[in-house]
Amino acid sequence: MNDTSSASSTTSQTHPPDASQEATSIDDPRVAQSSGLARSYLHPGVLYTHNDRSTSAPQIFAIDASGTRAVLTLEAPAVDWEDIASTPDGRVWVADTGDNDGARSSIAVYVVTEPSVLTSSTLATTTYRFTYPDGSHNAEALLVHPTTHRLYLVTKDPVGGTVFVAPSELDPEGVNVLEPLAEAPANVTAGDFSPDGSMLVLRTQGRAYFYRGFEGQPVGVTLPKQPQGEAITFEADGAHVLLGSEGPQSQILRLTVPTLPS
Repeated sequence: MNDTSSASSTTSQTHPPDASQEATSIDDPRVAQSSGLARSYLHPGVLYTHNDRSTSAPQIFAIDASGTRAVLTLEAPAVDWEDIASTPDGRVWVADTGDNDGARSSIAVYVVTEPSVLTSSTLATTTYRFTYPDGSHNAEALLVHPTTHRLYLVTKDPVGGTVFVAPSELDPEGVNVLEPLAEAPANVTAGDFSPDGSMLVLRTQGRAYFYRGFEGQPVGVTLPKQPQGEAITFEADGAHVLLGSEGPQSQILRLTVPTLPS
């Protein structure tokens, strides 16, 4: 897959709703607004999630079927955390990119290294600051390619969003300028690359769009109803995605990835 490919239209193919099942649930009362999901590459069965409220602490919750395994605190603020991603090199990326009022002059993505032992702790954090070339945007989807580590943000817009790509080399000292790459569906709330980077998914509250790249026509899938669908991540097999939602004791649902054209 060419992860810097050209823009695609937002028209999706029709795909029948797929059967889904509950994978687990988030029972920790401290996680009332799960806004992102990312699977751990280091700890099988573990997912990372976070709240999106500006009043929340800058914390990642490591959860599995048994409950919360650890609470990881970042050396960073939590203005409006919207999504989270992980990469095979053991890094976890958190998008502090929400901007409902269009008032932020810059946004941030925080990067930490997965701890080898899951215990509650504070993690050393690298901060990358970003700005858009055309003014402020509200972005709720973060994707980081598993092999190139190229970073993408997708804006949330009721009439259709934009995929922005970050520079290939990120500067932790200055401000990194994002560039528009592709059109996106309206109201995107999350996204992820498959583990091998051969496909990607963007979700809204009601639909998921699966692509071979940012170019071409996606395959659209109607999602099961959730209170406020804000999160999506591929499972390790690349054949399923997990769907998360805001709300207390929210369910995480498993959905089969549709067959995509070659």
